[in-house]
Amino acid sequence: MRVIYIDILFFINFYTTYFLLIGTCCITHQKIKIFKRISGSIIGAVSSFVIFLPQLPAIVNIAGKILICMLIVLSSFGFATLKSFIKNTAIFFLINCIYAGIMLCLWLFSAPMGMIYNNMTSYFNIPLWLILTATATSYIILDIIRRLLDSKTIFDKKYTIHIFTEKGEKQLSAMADSGNKLTDYITGLPIIFCDINKCSELCPDAVIQYLTGSSNNIMTAKGIRIIPCSTVAGNSMAICFKPDKIILSDEKKEKEITALIGFTKKGLKNTDVGAIFNPNLFNI
Repeated sequence: MRVIYIDILFFINFYTTYFLLIGTCCITHQKIKIFKRISGSIIGAVSSFVIFLPQLPAIVNIAGKILICMLIVLSSFGFATLKSFIKNTAIFFLINCIYAGIMLCLWLFSAPMGMIYNNMTSYFNIPLWLILTATATSYIILDIIRRLLDSKTIFDKKYTIHIFTEKGEKQLSAMADSGNKLTDYITGLPIIFCDINKCSELCPDAVIQYLTGSSNNIMTAKGIRIIPCSTVAGNSMAICFKPDKIILSDEKKEKEITALIGFTKKGLKNTDVGAIFNPNLFNI
């Protein structure tokens, strides 16, 4: 008779759920606060106690797993729209099924010492370093899958960005670029790089004066952020401001986003577009 330690069971499933939430964020290009991931992970850890129940019918296991996934997603991602809730739940459930399948195969074909699998829940007493290595490897695989999906979808699309400021509004063609990962280190907001020549009428006067060389008093300008950045052309400084509103759209949908508009003296590498953004800003 094998012994199950509740503390180990709780920790393993807490950690696993936390990782599965990170994997879901990776696939859906979303960010959720750490305390929300923790709350969802606690639900996942508590739900693992079903391992103590007698073997349940497959339909009951699946229905129960879906319900638990819905609760975890609701706690972690919230409920913005029915469509987003269903999508997040489906992806989280799919990743759960992949993980459960791997654990079942491991149990059936190798039966590692101290491993118990019951009611779609696994318990195993293995070194912590092995758990960390396995989850890190799984995350790398998910990230590779995400990048492959991105390369076949989001980068082939045509995007438009609509910027609103107190000076007016401007619509620019935009391009997704996974290399643009720059964020403001104070506010945490991502930065969308724009071509100053295509939207100069919207920019604060201090930005125009700095980029044209007519004034270097950018440090004292109100509402302007200066952020060091590195580009293919070398190291530079990004001069950023926050507009009143930004709407990013493709052929099928549009989304209002919160970000900074940034410029560099070296300009954009691709002169055919007016803006470059990180694909994480536009969930697919």
